[in-house]
Amino acid sequence: MWDRAADEVSSWFGDDAAQARRQEDHRGRGPRDYVRSDERILEDVNERLTDDPDLDATDIRVSVSEREVSLDGEVGSRLEKRRAEDCAEYVSGVAHVQNNLRIRSV
Repeated sequence: MWDRAADEVSSWFGDDAAQARRQEDHRGRGPRDYVRSDERILEDVNERLTDDPDLDATDIRVSVSEREVSLDGEVGSRLEKRRAEDCAEYVSGVAHVQNNLRIRSV
């Protein structure tokens, strides 16, 4: 606690190193040997695809194996294809996204 207080005060007086320590982000650094299950990743990817306002995920199939997400099916545009990949990629625990989506022919 004292170290944080000292960094707080030091950063007020221009100590850039203290400022950097105060702003250090530890997200994604969980307990040793923790790995999210494929089932949880699958659930989160499906929720993100469903909740995205700019993506019609009706024809997308999602599968997860060993933290690798595969997207299969069709979307309406190249933007939707990239958006679906981004949705999957930002889910915690995903190691890789294999985007096999095709753009629906008109």
